[in-house]
Amino acid sequence: MTTREQARDEAVALIARRLTELLGQPAADRPDPEVWAAALLTELAGFGWRPTAARPEPWQPRPERTPATATQVHAYADHIRRQLTREGEA
Repeated sequence: MTTREQARDEAVALIARRLTELLGQPAADRPDPEVWAAALLTELAGFGWRPTAARPEPWQPRPERTPATATQVHAYADHIRRQLTREGEA
């Protein structure tokens, strides 16, 4: 296992442990959520994790598929609608 994989696994274990601890406390005894999150992020920084801006990939159509036509979309929607109606009647 690489160092990066170890850091990831340790970070996941830390998050799970901290959430379990938090949710195990009575609601009145829980720390302020912002303070708790800041402390968690500080601990994660110890594993090398840093907050970064999300950069979603722009959507690209898959080259192996052609887009559905309006007629196909309407036919599929009608098919699903019939299935839902049938299940609701039963």
